[in-house]
Amino acid sequence: MKGFANRDLLVIAILSGIGGVMSTYIGYLGNLLNNLLGVPFGAGQFVAGLHVFWLALGAGLVGRPGAASLTGLLKGTVELLTGSTHGAAIVLVSLVQGIVLDVVLYLAGHGSFGYALGGGMAAASNVIVFQILYFSGAPWGYLLFISVLALISGVLFAGSFARGVLDLIRVVQPTRLSTRRAPRRRSLVLTSVLLVLFSAGALYYFSQVYQPPWKGPECRVEGAVDNPISFQLSRFASQETTITAELKGQVTYVAPQEYTGVPIKAVLAEARPRAGAETLRVVAADGYEVGFPLADVLLDDEMILIEEDDSLRLVAAKYAGGYWVRQVSRLVIE
Repeated sequence: MKGFANRDLLVIAILSGIGGVMSTYIGYLGNLLNNLLGVPFGAGQFVAGLHVFWLALGAGLVGRPGAASLTGLLKGTVELLTGSTHGAAIVLVSLVQGIVLDVVLYLAGHGSFGYALGGGMAAASNVIVFQILYFSGAPWGYLLFISVLALISGVLFAGSFARGVLDLIRVVQPTRLSTRRAPRRRSLVLTSVLLVLFSAGALYYFSQVYQPPWKGPECRVEGAVDNPISFQLSRFASQETTITAELKGQVTYVAPQEYTGVPIKAVLAEARPRAGAETLRVVAADGYEVGFPLADVLLDDEMILIEEDDSLRLVAAKYAGGYWVRQVSRLVIE
């Protein structure tokens, strides 16, 4: 590609691949924050800067205009191919982040200020893109709030953290990274600690939580049950039912329509919940989860699992849109 050496393209390809895969883990962290604060979305914007982190590394290591944009385009494509819940929109989101970062670094330079400002603006841009694509009904005050969260995240993780990592690996590119004064030992230690924590969390996620989309839409029933099972919907084909449901979310609305799937209570009947079990947790592949009183679920004819976009989705007609979990991977009885 014109303007980029083969080595530059190799760096961009490696960072795009790692960043695209790791973005599923970052989404998991965001869902943990949402669950902790009891909101369906928004709080996870505080880790939005970690999505831009890889673009900032690409811009710093390559040192050429357009590096962040190309990294963003390839990273978004990897996310799409590895099963992003956002579909093709994630390619646009990642590309816009790269373009914003490239523009700011070109105007403000590759110093600490440039990375902080560029990282913050790039991270916040995802809110604007998703607003245009999906969230047209969200209150502007709420969108402003989560934009500020994303901005702060970008300053910290795509700015300071990425700059710190570039300092750690500056020996790889002395001519491009040594023009800045030597970093303080405390900064390098903090960066190293964050890298270790981030890596350890990712190792746990990919070994214990993540379910690759190419395995096919499969779900496990576990916890306080006598018969833990792993199943695909075809196993319960004879019990399929069709319901009419209306999705009423805080920012999303889907008019009443028909859904055909398997009642959750039919699946749980085979798993046989133990006496004393009180709660059903529905957990998605990216870590998002919701809880229901088990007694209510066992009587609910309008809570079903459907197959959608090569994954399983919970349709809960009697509940708000935040309970309609996408990419369902586990049903946990407690």
